[in-house]
Amino acid sequence: MTDLVCLVADKNIEAALAGLLDRRRESLGLRRLVHEITVHQRRDPGCYHGGPEMLRGLLGAQRTRGLLVFDQAWKGNPHASAAETEGAIRGRFQQLGISDRAEVVVLDPEIEAWVWSRSPHVDDVLGWRGATPTLRRWLRERDLWPEGHGKPADPKAAMERALYERRIPRSSSLYRQLAERVSLTSCQDAAFDRLCQVLRTWFPAAEGGEA
Repeated sequence: MTDLVCLVADKNIEAALAGLLDRRRESLGLRRLVHEITVHQRRDPGCYHGGPEMLRGLLGAQRTRGLLVFDQAWKGNPHASAAETEGAIRGRFQQLGISDRAEVVVLDPEIEAWVWSRSPHVDDVLGWRGATPTLRRWLRERDLWPEGHGKPADPKAAMERALYERRIPRSSSLYRQLAERVSLTSCQDAAFDRLCQVLRTWFPAAEGGEA
């Protein structure tokens, strides 16, 4: 039986979630679970406008949980904050009768906010291993990573600039590698923390070992 179905806005989110659920499950404090991830063809607007109904169709068995994940930053979003967007989606879960087994995580602004940490694996995956200046300093010199901040002001722009400088194509495989390798404890992102809380509530690791 499928324990968890995820409906996401794009392949980058799909890759990051797959990396977490397949390779970092124990680090997240989760039991073994069977999961399926579906990418909405209409990306973020599709997840917002039709995601709850599509997720209801994917849920199936009564014990299956459903997770809807998309970005806050998309043209036409009627809500000014991720909290407002999530509240609107939860209201629709309630109307559809799935609020007891469905949850939404809105990434603010985008999935790239999960990438940045002090882990050396970030430099490795983005092609900056051993580079002079370091990736962090290079971004700071270009006003992309303000002094004293835990991540760049615009995480997506910083990632794209870093990859372009190293002539590395942007691909979903990079997001999976980052999810599999970068320390989870160093991620300073509220949406990531909420995702972890939801998953731990639904699928906690069994006491004394794997379930």
